[in-house]
Amino acid sequence: MATRDNLLSSVLHGTAWRAAVEHRSIDDALVELRALARGRDDVLAEAAGVTAGSWMAWPEVRVGHELVVAGLLVMAAERLDYDLLAHWVRVGYERGLQARRPVHGEPLGNGID
Repeated sequence: MATRDNLLSSVLHGTAWRAAVEHRSIDDALVELRALARGRDDVLAEAAGVTAGSWMAWPEVRVGHELVVAGLLVMAAERLDYDLLAHWVRVGYERGLQARRPVHGEPLGNGID
């Protein structure tokens, strides 16, 4: 069962994605994200870090929208804990490595041969 924090993270992540894909103004996106987050900078850090970290694990197959999304989430924070952000970037990177699939004959990144 999802926790309130999980649900908030999903809403923030989806809202940032929509803003990025629709090429909305940064100011409008930040106003919406801040209203949704209600000061929960810890949840913004988690959503931003996991998004950026997962992109870093496999950048060669991604356009880079993830970095725009992560940037919006970071910018929406009132007082971001950068140590917490770094933790979530590592988590996202590790998860991204586990989810990798072979590209041009590479071995699987999830430990399966």
